[in-house]
Amino acid sequence: MALKLGTALYTYLWNFPLEEAVKRVAGMGIKYVELMNTVPHAWARGMDKKAREKMRNLFESHKLELVALNPTFLDVNIASTNPGFYQESIRQLIETVELCHELGAKIVIVTAGKRHPLIAPPYEHFWKLVKEATYQVLETCEKFNVIFGLENGWTVIDKAHQLKRMKDEVKDDHLKIVFDAANAHMVEQVVPGIELLKDHLVHFHLSDCAPPVWAHDPVGMGNVDFKAVAAALKRINFKGVSMLETTYPKDPDGGILTSLEKLKEFGWEV
Repeated sequence: MALKLGTALYTYLWNFPLEEAVKRVAGMGIKYVELMNTVPHAWARGMDKKAREKMRNLFESHKLELVALNPTFLDVNIASTNPGFYQESIRQLIETVELCHELGAKIVIVTAGKRHPLIAPPYEHFWKLVKEATYQVLETCEKFNVIFGLENGWTVIDKAHQLKRMKDEVKDDHLKIVFDAANAHMVEQVVPGIELLKDHLVHFHLSDCAPPVWAHDPVGMGNVDFKAVAAALKRINFKGVSMLETTYPKDPDGGILTSLEKLKEFGWEV
C-alpha cells in the first residue's frame, strides 16, 4: 500500500511569492499541496472574489490539488483568555473555512493555541474555551462541507489523548484529526499516537526534529523514525495525504526534494 505524499508551501513563505512557490512545487511532480493562508501568501479577509478565483485558477492551472488550508498565525488562539482575541480568532477561522470552500480545498487545520507560561487558569478552563470555539466554527464547516482538522500543537492540545478526547466529546462528523509527527516527537511517542487516533485521522504532517530543539526540518536532519511512522500509517490503512511541512528557507527546494526521496524509501508516493 502506497501512502500519498504532498507538500505544504510553508517553506517558501518569506522567500517567494505564492505564484513562484506553486510553480516550483508543480515542477517537482507533486500533486497535493497545503496552503498557509498567512500573509504574505494569502489572508482570507484581504482577498475579494476576484482574488479568490485567481488563486483557485493558479492551483488548477498547475494541476495541483489543494488539500488543506493552514492559518499559521501564532496569535490565532481559541484558547485565549482575552475575550477580544478569543472572538477574533473564531472569526478568522470561520473566514478561513469560507476561503477553503471557495478555493476547492477540503480541510482547515486548527491548532487550539497556547496558555500563559507563568500564571494561567486550570486546564479545564482552556478546554471549555477550545470546545466552545470548535462548536462555533463547526457550524460554518457543516454549511460548506469543510473538515475542521484539529492538530496537535502549542501548549493546550499537544498530545494524542487530548485530540481523541475532543473528538469523543464533540460528536460531529466534520471534526477530524490532523497529526504532526514533529510536534508529537517533542512531547510523546509518535506511533502510539497514530494508533490511538486511527479512526479519526484525516491528514498527516511530516517534518524532522531532534528534541529538545523544536523544528520542522527536512527529513534526515533530526531523529523522527519515519520508517516506523510509515509502517503505522499502513497498519491503520490511512487514506489521507501525508503532507511534508518543512520550514527550511535557506534551501526550500532542496529541503523538499531530499525529503521526498527519503520518504519514498519507506512507501510514500508523490
